[in-house]
Order: sequence, then structure tokens, then C-alpha cells
Amino acid sequence: MKSSQRFLFAVLYLSGTLTQAQDLTLDQLINKALSSNFDVQAARLDEQRTEAQIAEVRAGARPRVNVSGDYRRYLKIPGQVIPASLFGGPEGSYAVAAFGLPYNLSTTAQVTQPLYNQSLTIGLKAAKVSRDLTALQTQKTKEDVAYDVAATYYNLQTTAQQIAFLRSNLASTERLIRITDLLRQNQLAKGVDVDRLQISKTSAQAQIESAQATYNQLLNALKLLTGTPQADSLQIRTTIEETTPVAPGNEFVINRTDLQLLDHQKELNSLEQRNIKAGFFPTVSAYGTANSSVYAIGGDNSYIKNIPGYWFGLQLNWSVFDGLERKAKLGQKRIDDQKLDIQLRQLREAVAMDIANARNQFLVEQQNIATNRGQVTLAEKVYAQTQLQFKEGTVDITDVVQAENSLREAQNNYLTTLVKLRTAELDWKKATGSLISR
Repeated sequence: MKSSQRFLFAVLYLSGTLTQAQDLTLDQLINKALSSNFDVQAARLDEQRTEAQIAEVRAGARPRVNVSGDYRRYLKIPGQVIPASLFGGPEGSYAVAAFGLPYNLSTTAQVTQPLYNQSLTIGLKAAKVSRDLTALQTQKTKEDVAYDVAATYYNLQTTAQQIAFLRSNLASTERLIRITDLLRQNQLAKGVDVDRLQISKTSAQAQIESAQATYNQLLNALKLLTGTPQADSLQIRTTIEETTPVAPGNEFVINRTDLQLLDHQKELNSLEQRNIKAGFFPTVSAYGTANSSVYAIGGDNSYIKNIPGYWFGLQLNWSVFDGLERKAKLGQKRIDDQKLDIQLRQLREAVAMDIANARNQFLVEQQNIATNRGQVTLAEKVYAQTQLQFKEGTVDITDVVQAENSLREAQNNYLTTLVKLRTAELDWKKATGSLISR
């Protein structure tokens, strides 16, 4: 570990910002988010719901059993008009006769089994595509969550290092104030010199408070992303890897989930078109029925009779003409397919742009990080020399304040470039679909 890293670690540990025993790395935070994040949990429920929908589609291919019953108590048995000649009456005349008994109980059980239904077959294929589509949507949610966790983690690390820089500068300013005050007491420095240093100290304290507030906000955001209750403690590893990431090469594999999502949507749209066309064909089902009818009458001449009945048959349903409704639906789906083709071409161009931009940004920030790291080292050296010259009386306090401001600016530039470098690496992984393993 370099001396600067040891110093940063010590400052953060003593300030309570870092606890060595409970620090979480980026990989640990991402794994935590992928299991506890609310959006990921909701996406998994969508997968379960899709499985339930698939079970619903499959149920359509299984036999259906229906049982119905009907009980009637006739207060007056309805009559029927019949020719009177059936009972010896004159030809051409009619009479009303009531048939049946006042008590009627009918029970029917029917079993139906689809034999031929193209829509059902296509629906089963569409259900499997829907399963893959939902799984890809869950994957996309995980990738978005992983990106947000990584971006927040890098910002937290940078803010923690900024706090460490500011506290180190504040400690130097406080030492310089004590020295300058002693020089003033011996009439070797002016009172305004102490005042200027006090102003610089106050400014540094305000910056530390602001940075600490930003750190706390980012930490709360990270808790939300990882599914950690806000009341719980969350400690992260705030030491930044100073090793420069390897620049992305020209050879890579694009494994973008959103591209796969569009491909599956096109496949699903194709199946929906086939399902609409299937509506032009008939459906055939087999059925069997068992019926039991009981007729009865009470009183002195009570009578009861059960009459069973059993039969089976084939049922054909064919919508010969639907007012061109299916044709209109098919036209809509074909337009949707054309729209998906346009979206797919647009997304491919966007992916190529994202990859090119991420690579270019990465190479730029890779060069900037080395330059800014050297600027920090040089600014630290100038600040230390200026402090020494001030103690010797060869420069005034204005030079010291300017050197301190230059050091802060160099430190901020370095941290900004460091975040941009890590973000460019993150954008590259997102553009190529390699944020998380599949």
C-alpha cells in the first residue's frame, strides 16, 4: 500500500467514515442489490406471474368437466297445443294438453376435450416466448440496478477521498495558523495574515461539511439500491484502486439485453399474427354427456321415475365471416412488426455509438488521470515549499493561500477525472452488455 493510501485509510478510519471489519466491496454490494433490490424483487414476481399465465394456457388443452343441476316444482304444468284428432277429436281442431309431473330434477355431467385448435397450439409457443421475454426483462432490471450501484459506489469513494484531502489540508492550515500567530506575537507577521488563514480554515471546514452531507446522501441512495433499511448501518470500502483499468480493445462481443428483448418481441409478434390467422380455421372438440332426469308427484297416488341418458359427440365451431375483424387485427400486427424492425435498427446504431463514445472517453480520461495525478504531486510539493518559505520569511501569506488553493484545485481535478475514468469503464461494460454475468 502506498503512503498516500495509508494516510487516506487512517484519516477515514479515525473519522468514522470507514470501518475495516465491515467494509463491503463493489462486487458484494452488487450481489446484495441483485437479491434485495425492490425492482429486482418485482421483476422476479413478474416471472412467477408469467409462469402462472403459461399454466393457464396449458390448461386450455386439458379436458373440461362440467356438472349442472336443475330442480323445478311446477305449480301449474305448462301445456302444449296438439291436434285434437290424436285423442279422437275432429280433424282440424286443436286442444291444450299438459304433460309431465309437478316435481322435476335434472342432473347433467359433461366432459369436453379439444381435438383440433390451432390457436391453442400457437398460444403454447407464445407462452414459452413470453417466459424468455420476462426473464430478459429481469436481466435488464438487474443490469440497470448494477449500473446504478456501481456509479453510486464510485461517487461515494471519490467523496470519501475528497473529505480526506480536505481534512489533510485543514490540518496543515491549522498548523500554519499556530505558527503565524507565534510570528505575529514576535512581530514577525501581521495580524491580517492570521485572519487570511482563518478564512481559509473556515472555507475548508465548510467544504468538509458539504462533502460529508453529500457522502451521507449517496450512502442513503446506496442503501435504497441494495435493499438495506435506512435505519441499518452500511459500510463500504472507500479506498480507491489507483491502478488504471485496461483500455477497451476493438475486439468484443455485444451481449445487450435490450437487443435480445426486441428480438423476442418480434418473435412474439409473429406468433400473434399466426394466432390471428388461425381464427380462419375451425375448431373441433369431443364431448360426452351423462344425464339423469327424475319426475315425481306426491299425494295418495305418488309416483317417482328416474330416466337416464348418455351420449357423446363431436362439436365443430367455425367463424366463417367476422366482418373483416381478423383482417384488421392482422394489419395492425404487421405494422407493429415494421415498427419493431425500425426500433431494432435504431438500437443497433445507438449501441455502436455508445461503444465508440465509451471507448473514446475511456482513452481520454486514461491520459488525463496520469496528468492530474502528477499535478497533485507537484501541487503538494509547491505547497510544502511555500509553507517552508513563509516560515523563513521569504514569501508572504498570500503566496501560501494561493498555493493551498492550487493544491485543492489539483486534488478536485484528480478526483473528477478518477470518477470519469471509472464511469467510462462502467459505460463500456454497459454498452457491450458485460455489466453482470448471465
